[in-house]
Amino acid sequence: MKHKKRLLSLVACSMLFILTPIVKAQNSVDINLNVKHVVGGVFEFDRTKFITIHANQTENEWDGDNFTTDLRDEFLNGFDVYLGRDTGGITWNLNNMAEDPTRPGFANPSEITRKGNNARNNFASKTKLHTYESRKVNSIVAAQLHPFWTGESQRATNGTGWKMASPTATGEYMGRYFNEFHGGNGQIGPTWVEIINEPAYDALGGKRNFTNSLQEIADFHVEAADAMRAQNPNLKIGGYCAAFPDFETGNFQRWNNREKIFIDVAGSKMDFWSIHLYDFPVFGGKKDLRSGSNVEATFDMMDHYSMLKLNQTKPYVISEYGAQTHDLNNQGWTAIRDWMFLKSQNSLMMSFMERPDNIAVAIPFTIVKAEWGFNNAKNIPYSSRLMRKTNEPASYTGTWIYSDRVKFYELWKNVKGVRIDTKASDLDIQVDAYIDGNKGYVILNNLEFVAKSIDLNIFDKYKAGITSITKKHLTLVGSAAVMQDETFTTPISNVQLGAESTMILEYTFDKNISIDEESQEVKYYADSYLKPIIGSQTNVFNVNGITKSATYGEAVLRLGIGRTHGKTLKPIVKVNNTVITVPDDWRGYDQAQKGQFFGTLEIPVSYDVLNTNNTVSVEFSDTGGYVSSVIMQVFNFSSDVRTLSVKEVKDNESSKKLNVYPNPTNGVFNISNIAENEDMQIYNISGLKIMDLKASKDINISELASGVYFLKTKNNEVTKIIKH
Repeated sequence: MKHKKRLLSLVACSMLFILTPIVKAQNSVDINLNVKHVVGGVFEFDRTKFITIHANQTENEWDGDNFTTDLRDEFLNGFDVYLGRDTGGITWNLNNMAEDPTRPGFANPSEITRKGNNARNNFASKTKLHTYESRKVNSIVAAQLHPFWTGESQRATNGTGWKMASPTATGEYMGRYFNEFHGGNGQIGPTWVEIINEPAYDALGGKRNFTNSLQEIADFHVEAADAMRAQNPNLKIGGYCAAFPDFETGNFQRWNNREKIFIDVAGSKMDFWSIHLYDFPVFGGKKDLRSGSNVEATFDMMDHYSMLKLNQTKPYVISEYGAQTHDLNNQGWTAIRDWMFLKSQNSLMMSFMERPDNIAVAIPFTIVKAEWGFNNAKNIPYSSRLMRKTNEPASYTGTWIYSDRVKFYELWKNVKGVRIDTKASDLDIQVDAYIDGNKGYVILNNLEFVAKSIDLNIFDKYKAGITSITKKHLTLVGSAAVMQDETFTTPISNVQLGAESTMILEYTFDKNISIDEESQEVKYYADSYLKPIIGSQTNVFNVNGITKSATYGEAVLRLGIGRTHGKTLKPIVKVNNTVITVPDDWRGYDQAQKGQFFGTLEIPVSYDVLNTNNTVSVEFSDTGGYVSSVIMQVFNFSSDVRTLSVKEVKDNESSKKLNVYPNPTNGVFNISNIAENEDMQIYNISGLKIMDLKASKDINISELASGVYFLKTKNNEVTKIIKH
């Protein structure tokens, strides 16, 4: 699937500068230390959203014969982890709740009050747990299918022998439950409430079915939400906990019969979309991965239709994600199974982190011990566990110790701060970075099935102030996940990133980084979506209302595509009648073992081409499939943080207004005809800004490698510098 990417770069020939296609290092990452990356007003790494576990602090599974005397403290405080989801308490209590004697099929309100009071008093007495309430700022409570569901096909009797009468009965119980069991001297209430967990998992035929309709489930959500809000209007309610959001199945019939119906029927009643996102790395001997272009297309299609139908996007509560390792589950604990989860967890989370304004919370499906899931008939423990017993897999005996899933939390332990501008030359290298005072964190994730060599381009004057770098590399060695740690005291320009591996580089600088530039990211949605592809016929989309900054920025056309294998994935694309080059690559693998390809093509668009109102035309040479979504992702820059234009070089270099001497230089030079302390920038031969500096005597660029560079002043004068 991989193809070399070719970029237009500046090449010097004496006094003449021409555009020549040269091959840039295939795997390079640019990091702008002083450029804040803002999305929807959000620009910080929020650990309460992303560093989470599928657990509540009241669970007994934190206790027992552990390797440490206080597992809650050791794990939650030690790794700075936040609590995520509770599906047990609300369900256990309904299973043990008396029926209202005057209203068959409704829970008894006085019984809810009595049991709730007892639960709050019980929690109040457990003072040891109170400190962990601060770890629940993004907590979720979800009801289980049984006994909450009231559809006849799946309707179940609760533990005391009665069935819920209707969605209104379900919603009323849930609203009363949160009123009585939370608040006061009890636990704080949940931030997010999922009406029911995975209602379509069995009822609608599982992963492959695409004909069954979600209508009954959508109607259930509307009625239950209304009843819940009648009891507690402050709850944030969502659904429908989609287990398999495989929109493309049946040539998008699954989308039409499920997610579209849910948005049409229940969308206006939902505060958020609840969704579960999993890779299936070993599913019947095949790879069915969502990481990469597929998860991008999933979000894009949901957002696009939500904008068309509701005139807004809604936040996502990703209450389960990671990997489902079907072919390896009927056995004891294995390191390779944990690795498969870890690599998916990191890959998916990197996509989530690109949407910090739209992701409410993301919870990996990692349970503390999951002893409730032990299969006694087969003598097999549950697979999705933070903890394992010392002697596993030989026997289910010994002290409780961490499974390899803890390595995710070890890797991300320190990450925090303000998000800064990054860019990778290869879409299969996911990159993000954050600055916190004099600390910098660069995260690299490899979606490829092979290792990659990556050049690191750290831009801005602070690069010279690097005092140390700690490298954590989570990768596969043999059949187990291994954390490889290294420390450097001088800057590094290249790293080796393992196949499907994740690396976090923690930089320490000699001073705090001043973040004085900004990249503002906004997405604009076309006026139509899900158009059929008919060979040689053009689909036209209008993307209107784009706001550009005065001068600088860049854009990416996000084109969602669903096609059977063998069809071309490289259309002819025009923006405002200008032909746009479509890359040969996309995020992640080729999806060859999925039913068909469904992914987002990310196509760079020249900022100059964009208008306020824009026409995007898409034409394929063959017939079949759909263009599922069309979104223009626009980045407005506060200044020229990215490139030096060819015109600036051609027009200004020949004017010779600036005199740099000595030139060539060994790293220190002087410049005439310029005011003291005037702002200047240094660009590399690819036109990327790599340094800000002030005009002075003996300007020092000795930290730069040998090569050709360009110096630009605030008056847009440009000259060439050659460093030996």
